[in-house]
Amino acid sequence: MEELRLNELKKLASQYFNVAASHVDQNLNLNEELLKAIKGRVINEDAEIPAFEQKPMKFGVFQNREFVAMMTDIRASTEIINGPNGTITMFLIFYIYAGIVAKIVDYHGGTSTEFLGDGVLNLFDTEEFKLEGALQKSVLASWDILEARNKVLNPFFTSVGLPNINFGIGIDHGVTIVTRFGYRGDTDLKAFGKCVYNSSKLSKGMNQIFVSQKSQNVWPVSSDGRLGFNNPQQLKDVVGVPLYIIR
Repeated sequence: MEELRLNELKKLASQYFNVAASHVDQNLNLNEELLKAIKGRVINEDAEIPAFEQKPMKFGVFQNREFVAMMTDIRASTEIINGPNGTITMFLIFYIYAGIVAKIVDYHGGTSTEFLGDGVLNLFDTEEFKLEGALQKSVLASWDILEARNKVLNPFFTSVGLPNINFGIGIDHGVTIVTRFGYRGDTDLKAFGKCVYNSSKLSKGMNQIFVSQKSQNVWPVSSDGRLGFNNPQQLKDVVGVPLYIIR
């Protein structure tokens, strides 16, 4: 990832923390380092979810076509939730993590559509990029997200007394229904499709990117040959193929 983008993400991580920390009750029994980091923050009830600040949703009322779905998932989030001040800790981590993931996905032309507890669903439009381009963009975003974990997120979490995190990333493609879903005027984007389900199941690796066998079979061949596939692995009820970079 370019140094300029890394510096921008580091700045965003700090900004997101400021917003999220302003919602935390400082009377809680937080660890000393975290309490020091959030002390004096002004409550900001009008703060937006970071991802939605970056780019307005470009989807209309109803879309039904092929997308590449890429799911990012925080591994071992249950241990974080069950730890000291687990709910507050997970809230702070997820607020920052979701904003950074959405920004990186935006860099590569995708859209973060759903925020699911400890995961973010991201879509790359094959109508806009064609299937080959959408697959390429999904994996470029995935590598940048893993790099951001090492160079942006975990160093920042360490600096404010939050635990480090690990990611799993899953990629699949297929026909997906994307629509606004909700009650009256209060709606959010919702994606329905087998590839959405599969990408969630494929995001169970530890700092790895797994693609479906279906996506591997149509994966574009690059001229520099820097991308490789390891042997398929069974991940619950889905077979995933791990990606790696040829150094």
